[in-house]
Amino acid sequence: MASNIESPNLSRRGFVFAAGTAALAAAGAGLAGCAPAATKEGEGNAPEKKAVPDVFTDGTYITHGTSMHGPIDVKTVIEGGAIASVAVLNHNESRVVGEHAIEKMPQRIVESQCVDADAITGATVTSMAIKNAVVDAVIAAGGDPDDFSGYAAPAPTPRTVEKSADVAIMGAGPAGLMAAWAAAEKGKSVVICERMGYTGGCTPITGGGIYTQETQLQRAWGLDLVPETHSTIEHRLEIYAGRMQAEDNPYYNPDMPFIRTILESSSRAVDKMLGIGVAFCPMGESAVPLFAPGDFQIGGKFAMEIVTHYVTAQLGVEIITEAPVTALDIQDGRAVGFTAEGADGTVYEVTAKAVVLASGGYIMNDELMHEYQPDDLKFPLMGPPWATGDGMLLAKDAGAAWICMDKGVTSHYHAGVSLAETSYIHYCVPGVVVNGNGERFVSESISYIVALRKFKEEPTTDFYWVFDDPASYGLMPNGNASRIDYSFLLETGDIVKGENYEDLAEKTGLSGLVATLDTVNDCAVNGAEDPFGNENLPALQLDGPMYAMKILPTPYIAQGGVKVDLSGHVQREDDSLIEGLYAVGDVTGALENRDGADYMIGLTQAVGYGLVVGETVAADLG
Repeated sequence: MASNIESPNLSRRGFVFAAGTAALAAAGAGLAGCAPAATKEGEGNAPEKKAVPDVFTDGTYITHGTSMHGPIDVKTVIEGGAIASVAVLNHNESRVVGEHAIEKMPQRIVESQCVDADAITGATVTSMAIKNAVVDAVIAAGGDPDDFSGYAAPAPTPRTVEKSADVAIMGAGPAGLMAAWAAAEKGKSVVICERMGYTGGCTPITGGGIYTQETQLQRAWGLDLVPETHSTIEHRLEIYAGRMQAEDNPYYNPDMPFIRTILESSSRAVDKMLGIGVAFCPMGESAVPLFAPGDFQIGGKFAMEIVTHYVTAQLGVEIITEAPVTALDIQDGRAVGFTAEGADGTVYEVTAKAVVLASGGYIMNDELMHEYQPDDLKFPLMGPPWATGDGMLLAKDAGAAWICMDKGVTSHYHAGVSLAETSYIHYCVPGVVVNGNGERFVSESISYIVALRKFKEEPTTDFYWVFDDPASYGLMPNGNASRIDYSFLLETGDIVKGENYEDLAEKTGLSGLVATLDTVNDCAVNGAEDPFGNENLPALQLDGPMYAMKILPTPYIAQGGVKVDLSGHVQREDDSLIEGLYAVGDVTGALENRDGADYMIGLTQAVGYGLVVGETVAADLG
């Protein structure tokens, strides 16, 4: 009969539900370690079996880990001294990226019998949570995790495959997919090589909003009902114009040609996606098109799955995953293809008439960050794993220029203890930001880019998001408009609770917190002027339960990139073009910078300029 057991060896991550056998495993049964054992003479290659310790018990063990987006529940089955199966029962991980590890990591552990198996590329945190949960299961069963260590990755089998196409694209994120769509729609053959094991790039882990105007969705809703700031392209350009400072910006261009192109082309991109069945939320939930069912939900995953299927099944685009591009083929100053190396050892030699770089930015390239953004290394970087600047470096080797490398980074928030992603905490849970002394130093309502500059000026990295009891209900998925579940942060040590604000100040050691919150309430309740410019300060219920969550600014996009013209042609320093070479997406940095504006929404640029570049390539090839 199954029974609940408690193991003294369990870490704080979990408890165990075990279906234990009535008797201990029979002596002599194999404890299957992953390192090959020595063989005895006459036994061929059969590994020597290890005796199962007397305490090692077959059964089903449910353990828990904490990952990027909260708790993970893992079921591990121990049979005959081996890890018979591993399955993730419940999780809140990101769609596609986290799910890739959810699918692949258990399989890798079982096949190798190693709890130290290599993490799944791009999903290290999720992989580690699963591995830690399996370690707990082994310990709970009475086993030694060291007997399940020594992972060796399977050796690849080298081979070379030659491919040819009109267009070769590096990267199958939204920019690469949209470029492939536009080119293939014009009758061009397209091959994409993608370094990750999935397509869609950042889309499944973004908010899913496309900051564009005058789409079919917005027109159907009624432009007069859409907030003015998003009702027309001209109104949106006015917003950008108000944010640019002409006097000290070397990139200032009042005509805003790049921004205008982003807005116009992204509107067309939304309409094209609508035409193939991509779902968007009702306009009442957002002023801009937002992938259904909403921010940081599965809408981005579904959208990119539909686009991927459409371009492959309907337009004949070939996509090769787990095949990072390692070299460009430049002949007589023209790009004529590239080389990609597959995880299985396959080398793809792709010949093409045009090459599109859509490989992402560089924020996860330590060397480039030290050179261009050293001040931002004060904080942990939480960019996408493929943002290592590969496409930028290949373009530079081919003679391309880089531009706007002085424009810094943009960031989100992560929880300061678990490092769980909390990008929308300020939307879901109204509160105020304080430093390690409990003092406010920045407006909570300004953009992440501007806020990060203020965070960097602080002498420490101790920051807290402080909120009251009514606001705490926003931690629940039914308590916020984005339907995000942050409730797990109450159990990870990220959030400290006080009986009131004085008790909270004492528990956190935030000496100035009481005076700070008194001032906040004076501003919010009595209409006093907020010295930091926040016109939407919440009035806090200070005599009831109060909470402080330690937060970290986490840079995730570095804004410089490959220099391109308005149509996506890659340029040298003197503005001359590298024939046959194009770039789009984060590899070009934030194109808003080219007009003198700060980065806004990368997804808007990616889907819009993806179309522009695909159409440009098709027109250039004739």
